[in-house]
Amino acid sequence: MESPSQTPIQNECRQCCSFCDQVVLPSGCVAAGCRYLYFYDEDRSGRRYMGCLNKIFRVEIDVELFQEAQRTRQGYGGVRLTAAPLPVCEVAVEQAYDGAGEAFECVNPGFFDVPDDDRAIDLRDRL
Repeated sequence: MESPSQTPIQNECRQCCSFCDQVVLPSGCVAAGCRYLYFYDEDRSGRRYMGCLNKIFRVEIDVELFQEAQRTRQGYGGVRLTAAPLPVCEVAVEQAYDGAGEAFECVNPGFFDVPDDDRAIDLRDRL
């Protein structure tokens, strides 16, 4: 069985001029106490970073900058999905461009649907 982190996903749509990307909200990971969220301290700088063990997002986020952004009205925002999200993941779709007219009309409304992927990671399949 292929794990969700290895499952290729369609995380972008470029069929109209809006250019949409599926993102995961790290604030949801923190709020849910996700067991796949990891933290580490970088020795040289003394800064703390967080990331996802399942690589639902691949970036490592500076925790201090994340907390600063969370205190604003906008919050930290989303980071691009790089693997199929787990049920605990808070996902959204962000548009790069907001415009009017036929060129910006969505031709792929299914892209906005949250993937119905209830496959949880179960290590018993790989032992």
